[in-house]
Amino acid sequence: MKVLCVLNPISAGGLPIQRWPQVVSILNEFGIDYELLANKEVPLDVQLMDRLEKGDPDEFVAIAGIGGDGTQSAAINALMRFKQKYPGVAIPPYGFIPMGVGNDIAKSFGLTARSDLFVDDVRRSVSTLAHGADYQLDLGRVKDCYFADALTIGLDSQILRERNRRKRKWDKIPLLRRLAGGPLLYTLSTSIPIWRHRALDAEITVDGIIWYSGPILNLIVNNTRIYAGEFDFCTNGHGNDGLLDVIIFTGHTDYLSKFLLSYRHNPRDIRKMATRLSRVASHTQGKAIRVVMSKAQPAQVDGEEIEADREFVIAVVPQAIHIKTPAEP
Repeated sequence: MKVLCVLNPISAGGLPIQRWPQVVSILNEFGIDYELLANKEVPLDVQLMDRLEKGDPDEFVAIAGIGGDGTQSAAINALMRFKQKYPGVAIPPYGFIPMGVGNDIAKSFGLTARSDLFVDDVRRSVSTLAHGADYQLDLGRVKDCYFADALTIGLDSQILRERNRRKRKWDKIPLLRRLAGGPLLYTLSTSIPIWRHRALDAEITVDGIIWYSGPILNLIVNNTRIYAGEFDFCTNGHGNDGLLDVIIFTGHTDYLSKFLLSYRHNPRDIRKMATRLSRVASHTQGKAIRVVMSKAQPAQVDGEEIEADREFVIAVVPQAIHIKTPAEP
């Protein structure tokens, strides 16, 4: 039994490489052999694509992404490119060992990197590679890029852009470098964009029908449930339902209230109130979404910036990739 591990050594301030020995220990305990890809000089998706092309993917029982949502997104995009290039070649299921800041995708399936006196979720993630349930995960697609978690347009993308700008500065200062990959920088980066960003007019078409026309401060197209680490806007959404969830925020009050109500540890009925209290329709589901803005807006997919634009065409790819999810409590 062998697993191909794809590790991002710079994710979350280097947390994955620090905890790699713990992962190895658990792999050994389960009798699982492994091969590690962790070259920080070569893009992760390029490493994975090259490795699959050089050998028979069947030698692995699973492929494990070790890092945050950016790591998982890069690996999943590489797997989708491999599938398109070699349509007749089977690839192993994909599993998550989450060690990033948000870990939205993994949290949507009940996996975290928590490890303390009370629980060891790293062990649960490793166990899932060998003994987990099989799950066919939908993906979203925009501009030839696939996303497992979410596409965001507007304020949240401005916050990410500000975070990345500050991170480039912090990375140059030894005392701040380790903090640059953590949640503190995200928190600090919200202060300027959240008050400077203004709503723009937009038109949203869902499955060929105009669903919304009006002001938008922020827009999220979700595939899996958890967003920004701790929020659940789509209580009835699932990663294998063949649909994408669309959530709009029309202004600052609407934005703040939705986030407060949608905290994932709130009772389900409270989370449902996030969209019910809005004066306009604020949540829908669909297979094909077209967003046209009055002005070009920054966007992100799974925590990675993509080019700003006035128009975004998003589609679901049903049951795009085979993944492993927990089968034990």
